[in-house]
Amino acid sequence: MRPGRLIAASLSLLLISCDSGPPPPAIIVYAVGDDEIALSERLAEFSNDTGIPTTLVFSKSSKNADRVINNSGSPPADVLMTNNVADIWRAADKGALRPLSIEVLEISAPLLTDPDGFWTAVAMRWNVIGALQEESTRPLLASYDILAGEELRGRLCLSSSALPVNRSLLAMLINDRGVKNAERLVRAWIRNLATAPFSSEGLLIEAIRDGTCDYGILSRSPYVDDLMYTVPEQHYMHIDGIGVARHARQPEAAQKLVEWLVREKQPRGTGNRELGAVNIAGWRDEEATLLAERAGYQ
Repeated sequence: MRPGRLIAASLSLLLISCDSGPPPPAIIVYAVGDDEIALSERLAEFSNDTGIPTTLVFSKSSKNADRVINNSGSPPADVLMTNNVADIWRAADKGALRPLSIEVLEISAPLLTDPDGFWTAVAMRWNVIGALQEESTRPLLASYDILAGEELRGRLCLSSSALPVNRSLLAMLINDRGVKNAERLVRAWIRNLATAPFSSEGLLIEAIRDGTCDYGILSRSPYVDDLMYTVPEQHYMHIDGIGVARHARQPEAAQKLVEWLVREKQPRGTGNRELGAVNIAGWRDEEATLLAERAGYQ
């Protein structure tokens, strides 16, 4: 998809009769085109519910965050949505986001929300270990450390360290284990690879299916019926983030949209698992990138 393309949602609002007066200005939403149709439909529902139109501007998550930080987008953003915690955390750290409203914070899960109240999550995905369902004799692995054992030499596959799911995982490992121990673990994974890391999780899933490897580290989204999944003993996740731009032209309407999406989309619970606050993955994102480079994790 061409970066920066505009998609106007709820065009029917533009047909409001003259007796009703002009429609309110559209909320400008910077988003990632990972699931363009679903997000467009979701914002159309918001517009139908509230009478507030929206306009989507699709581009890469990091590019959208840079535009909000530098206030350089045209049209300027009211709402920033990212496909990872690192970009929304960076926007907040650079002072490019407004504090979320009390209404938003009251319904947001604390572990999925910025401690300073500048952003929250609209989606969450667990990090899991995946294997082929048909191989019923193959044991389920419940530990990242088992993936580092010599008995798995040539049996592991990974997707690229550039993907948000993996950078978030590395950042959380650094936080829990320290840089040296996390790097030793990742180097052991690299020694056990059956082939070079894949550019996408879809290609990794295909490699598990065709027998290239027995195990892979994935995010459990989307769920694939012919794979079996284990959530490791250390429970990690990554998120899609949302916040209101500091220079928003429609700040009150933007807060309403964030509140509406959080009510509709944010996971309501994380079970009894012990979890670290997801903001840590944003704070340690640069360390995770450097660790991957040193370990030869492409």
